[in-house]
Amino acid sequence: MRRLPPWLWLVLALVFGTTATFMAISWLKGQSQKQAQEVKTAPVVIAAKEIGPAMALAGDQLVVRRWPQENCPQGGFATVEEVMGRVSAYPFGAGEPILEVKLAPKGMAPGLTALLPPEKRAMTVKVDEASGVAGFLTPDNRVDVVVSVDKGSFSENPVAKMVLQNLRVLGTGQKIEKRPGDKPQVVPTVTLEVTPEEGERLALAAQEGHLSLILRGQQDQQVVQTNGVRTNDLLGGSAGVATSTEPEKINEPPAPGRTVMVIRRVKQEPMTF
Repeated sequence: MRRLPPWLWLVLALVFGTTATFMAISWLKGQSQKQAQEVKTAPVVIAAKEIGPAMALAGDQLVVRRWPQENCPQGGFATVEEVMGRVSAYPFGAGEPILEVKLAPKGMAPGLTALLPPEKRAMTVKVDEASGVAGFLTPDNRVDVVVSVDKGSFSENPVAKMVLQNLRVLGTGQKIEKRPGDKPQVVPTVTLEVTPEEGERLALAAQEGHLSLILRGQQDQQVVQTNGVRTNDLLGGSAGVATSTEPEKINEPPAPGRTVMVIRRVKQEPMTF
């Protein structure tokens, strides 16, 4: 039997390899189409780009994508028309599903009021860059409020005390403040979510002393009881120790008592009282 030349073996190998490759691709494509037909999907409205809080949702911010039906988010929407004009109560990232729990109630107008739950208020306080956590505050952060007082009865021994804890940050901004004889200055501000009682305490703290904000971790909900700290305690009791100006008292000898002669039988004995 005549042997085939080497080049013919090479051609046959290429033909068989190409055929096997096409057969494998066709089989994989068929399997993927079969799986796609088996997985049921449903339309879900998602954010086409980042959406900030207290904003009215518009058509260019939303898009509909197919979502595996078994993994559809609870409280989602199927059409853009369902959420058009609704106000976001929380920020949305690009690609994030639009959920009812992250929207303000229907009919709510855009703005800060859309971020407030029932029985809550928004209060803005003035801070400086350092006491405002150096610009790291963003909406939805949680902070504690510390007030430092160095006037009145605390002028000689200032005190710092944590007066409010776990307050939600609604927003940050700036305002222009002008004092007599000074040029207008831009002052950082922070808007916090408070109850009416917390608002009263915060207003009094801002009036009486200097406010500082302490940034909390997102998962930290613990309320800590503190006693505050005074300057004397901070410096180990060495500050503010008063020096007495009264003259040192000298121990004087006791005044002499009275001596009486006591006669016992035939003896006389002096006794001093």
